[in-house]
Amino acid sequence: MDEYYEEESLKEEAIDLRAYWLVLLKRKWTVIAFALPLFILVTIYSFVVKSTYTAKGTLLIEKEPNILTFEEVFKIETLMDDYYQTQFKILQSRSLADSVIERLKLYENKKFAGKLNAEKREETKSDPAVRSKLIERFLGKLNVKPVRQTRLVEVQFKDHEPKFAASVVNELFNAFIDMNIQFKYETTEQATEFLVKQIETLRGEIEIKERQLQQYGAEKNIIALSETETTIIENLGALNKALTDAQIDRVRKQAYYSEIKNASPDHIPDAMTNPMIQRLREDYGRLSRDYMKKAETFKPDYPEMQRLKAELDSAESLLENETKNLINAAYSDYQAALKREKSLEAVFNGQKQDAIQLNSNAILYNSLKMEVDNRKSLLESLIKRESETGVAARLSGLRTSSVRVVDKAEAPLHPSSPKKKLNMLLALLMGLFGGVGLAFLFEHLDNSVKNHEDVEKSAGVPALGVVPAFSIDGFRRGYGHGRRFKLKIEAEEAKEKEREKEPQITSIELITHFSPKSNLSESYRTIRTALLLSSTDQKPKAIIVSSALPEEGKSATLSNLAVTLAQAGKAVLIVDSDFRKPSQHRIFKIRNLDGLTNYLTRDTELKSLIKPTEIPNLFLVNSGPLPPNPAELLGSEKMAGFIEAMKGSFDYVLFDSPPVLTVSDAMVLGPKIDGVILVVWGGKTPRDALRRAKEKIDLMKIKTLGVVINNIDVREHDYYYQYQYYQYYGDQK
Repeated sequence: MDEYYEEESLKEEAIDLRAYWLVLLKRKWTVIAFALPLFILVTIYSFVVKSTYTAKGTLLIEKEPNILTFEEVFKIETLMDDYYQTQFKILQSRSLADSVIERLKLYENKKFAGKLNAEKREETKSDPAVRSKLIERFLGKLNVKPVRQTRLVEVQFKDHEPKFAASVVNELFNAFIDMNIQFKYETTEQATEFLVKQIETLRGEIEIKERQLQQYGAEKNIIALSETETTIIENLGALNKALTDAQIDRVRKQAYYSEIKNASPDHIPDAMTNPMIQRLREDYGRLSRDYMKKAETFKPDYPEMQRLKAELDSAESLLENETKNLINAAYSDYQAALKREKSLEAVFNGQKQDAIQLNSNAILYNSLKMEVDNRKSLLESLIKRESETGVAARLSGLRTSSVRVVDKAEAPLHPSSPKKKLNMLLALLMGLFGGVGLAFLFEHLDNSVKNHEDVEKSAGVPALGVVPAFSIDGFRRGYGHGRRFKLKIEAEEAKEKEREKEPQITSIELITHFSPKSNLSESYRTIRTALLLSSTDQKPKAIIVSSALPEEGKSATLSNLAVTLAQAGKAVLIVDSDFRKPSQHRIFKIRNLDGLTNYLTRDTELKSLIKPTEIPNLFLVNSGPLPPNPAELLGSEKMAGFIEAMKGSFDYVLFDSPPVLTVSDAMVLGPKIDGVILVVWGGKTPRDALRRAKEKIDLMKIKTLGVVINNIDVREHDYYYQYQYYQYYGDQK
C-alpha cells in the first residue's frame, strides 16, 4: 500500500512539472518580452555608463603607547570597542570630510564639484549650502570597512578618476592622523598653560616675600629667639605647614579640574577606574557593533534600526552625564580644598597675631621666612608638574599617534563598476525569473477554457475531444505551424508531390471530407468515437450542437462530425435549426429554399425538406427563410413530430442551434432531443460562460453529452505530444 501511494505521489509530481513546462511553452513570448528588453537595457547601460574606480587604503588603529611616567595629566585609553567605534565615526565625520575638501581644494575641482562649482571660487568656498553639498557628495563616495577580528580598517573612495580617488584616500589618512594628534594633546597643552601661569605668579610672590624678609631682619637686627617664642613659632610653623599642604592640595585639585573640564571622556584619567563609566562604555560599544552590523542589512528607518539608534543615543547620553558627574566631583573637591585652605589661613593668621603680641618682631620674621620656604616648596612642586606636562606637550611636535598607515592608496588599474559580465548575468537571471513569474501570473489570470481539466471543473462533464487551430499552410498537421519529424528527403518530396495534386483547402469546414488523412480529420474522428461511447444504455440519436457564446465554431464542428459519422456508414441528417444565423446551407452549397421554417409554418411534405449532399449517407434540412418567432416554432408540436419522424428514418439527427447564453432556442428544442454537445473556443471562452451554459441546460433537464474544445493551439497546451503522434502516424500512412 505504501508503494502504491508513493507511486501515485511521483505520478502527480511528474504531472505538475509537465504542466509547468507547458505553461512556459505557451507563455514563452511573455518570458522573452520581459527578459530580452531588460537584458538589452542592462547591457547597454553597462557599456555606456562611465567606469568608476575604487581606491583602497588600510589604517592600523591601536591603543596608545604608555611612554609617560605620570597618569594624572594624560591617561592612555585602554583597548576597548567603544574606542574603535569612535575612531570609525571620526573617519566618516563631516568635520574630517570638510578638512580634506579644504586641503585638496575640492570646491575648485570641476569634476568633483560639478554644477556646484560657481564662477567665483571665493563665494563657492564660503557658501555654507554649497559646502554642505560638497561634504554630502564626499561622504557618499567614502566607505569605511573595519576588518573583523583585527585593528585594521579599510577606507575606500569611489570616483571616475583613479588617481584622484587614491589622492583623496591618502589625504584623508593625513587629516585623520592630524586630528587624532590634536585631540590627544589638547588637554595636556591646557594643563601646561595653567601651570606656567601659576609658576610665574608664585615666583613673583616669593621674590617679594624674600625682599620683605631681608628688609625686616635688617631693620630689627634679629639674631636669636627665646624658648617661648620658639614654642609659638613651632605652633605657627605647624599651622603654616598645614596651610601649605592645603594650598598644594588646592592647587593640585584646581589643576586637575582645569585639565578635565573641557576634556573628552576618552581623556579623563579617573574614567579608567570608574565602574559606571566602564559599564556604560561597554554598553555603548555593544550597541554600536549591533547597529553597524544590522546597518549592512537594514535601512535607518527600519523599526529595529530605530530602536537600536534610540538605545545608542541613550547610552551616549548616560556616558556624557556620568562624565559630567566626574567633572562636577572634581570641581567639588577643588572647592572643598579651597575652603580648607581659607579656613587654615584664617587660623594661621590668628595664631600669627598671638605671636606678634609676644614677640612681634621675631614672630613676624619667622613667619615671613616660613612663607618664603612654603612658597619655594610649592614652586618646586609646580615646576616638577610643569616639566612633566611639558614633555607630553612637546611630543605633539613629533606627531606620535596610535594611528598608522599600513597601505597607502594606489591608483586602481581596473574599474570597480560597472561589472559588465555580472550585470548581464544578473539581468538575464532577473529577466528570466521575472518573465516566468509574469507567465504564471497571466496563466493564473487566464479564465478561458484550455483543456480537459477546465471543462470538467467548470461543466462537470467530460471533453469529447480537441480540435486544433486551422491554418491554410498547415491544415494537414492539424495546427498552424509547419514542424515535422525528420524523415528522409525522398519520402518528403514524394508526399509534397501528392499534396500538390490535392485541392486547395481554405477553411476548416468539411475538412474531414476534403482531407480525411489530416490531423484535423483525426480529431473529429476521435470526437465521433467518444460520442458513440458516451452512453452505454441507449445511443443518442437526436443531438443538438450548440455553444455558450457566438463565434465558437459550432456549425463547422457539427458539419465535420456529421461527415465522420457518415464515413462510418451511418445515415446522418443535419437539421439547421439556427433560425437567426443559419450556415449549413452555405457549408454544403445548397440554396436556402423550402427549409424547416416552411414545414413548420405551412403544410409541406417532409420528403421535400431532406436534401442529399455530395457526401454519401449525409443529408441536410436547411433552415429556410428566417422567421420572426424562431423560439415559438422550435417549441411547437409540429417540431416535436418532425424530430420523432427523423429519428425513425436516420441513425443520427444533428441540430445546429444558436448559442445557449444568447437566445433560448436550444433550450426550447432541448427536451425533444437526446442530448446536447457544447462547443467552446479554446483559450477564449471563459470558464464562467461554460459553467452558466451547463447550469442553464441542467435547469431544463437536458442531458449534456460532452464538450468539444475547438480551435486550440496545440503548441501552447498539453496536446502537443498527442498531435506529434498524430502527425507521425499520418506521415506513415
